[in-house]
Amino acid sequence: MNAIHWAADPVMFVLGQREFTWYALLFVSGLLVGYVIVGRTFMAEGIDIVYANLLLIFVAVGAVIGARLGEVVFYEWSYYRAHPRELLRIWHGGLASHGAVIGIASVLWLYARLVVRKPFFWVGDRAVISIALAAACVRFGNLMNSEVLGKPTSLPWAVVFDRVDSIPRHPVQVYEGLWYIALCLALLLARQRWAPPQGVLSGLFLVGMFLPRFFLEFAKEGPVVFAGMNTGQVLSVPLIITVPSGSESAHCTCSPKAASDCCWRARKAPDTSTMV
Repeated sequence: MNAIHWAADPVMFVLGQREFTWYALLFVSGLLVGYVIVGRTFMAEGIDIVYANLLLIFVAVGAVIGARLGEVVFYEWSYYRAHPRELLRIWHGGLASHGAVIGIASVLWLYARLVVRKPFFWVGDRAVISIALAAACVRFGNLMNSEVLGKPTSLPWAVVFDRVDSIPRHPVQVYEGLWYIALCLALLLARQRWAPPQGVLSGLFLVGMFLPRFFLEFAKEGPVVFAGMNTGQVLSVPLIITVPSGSESAHCTCSPKAASDCCWRARKAPDTSTMV
């Protein structure tokens, strides 16, 4: 059977004793391009760019810490319990996307409460487009590392990861990466053309990311842990089912006088005078 052979070197180049990897480049690129998107959004709304700078720092810290803790708690607890010093060596071992989402959500809540003093979904709606793009970059980073492998398949676009084995597999990293790019563009289009109410973009992001992710997990390697589902599917379910309640709580309940501050429906730039 014909298959695409993939044997990319994860390391771009070595400088001294330090290796610079494609994964790191793609991870940082996702953050920086996402920062540009958020920065342009803030500037269009008359918000000082310093708040975009702070948001970048919050998201970067939340993503790394959350992803690492997610890998430790959800996937490799027995290993890291026996080797606790490895926990901080994030260049060894893995990062878990579900942990990254939890970490990012936590820092967005802190950012909303302590920095801009706006509702959580006010921040979330402005961040999710960039987060979807960053998620795509991470998946292409997984491709460069020949990791997050799919199950064997005989489809004509099957990929043999020569650095791992000689088995033709689903290129699930490509499936997810392309889907997240499409999600990023769809959210961007929705924001520009329809100006949805507060919280809707955040809800669409969660459904658009984790509902397809649930089904794509069937094409991934991984042990079944509960009710015929693997760990990625089990972790995706709560993020999907929380969307209705989250969207309901995000509906505008403010007075007409405050509508311009808490509702997208007001179609006005947010008041930045309350930001500190």
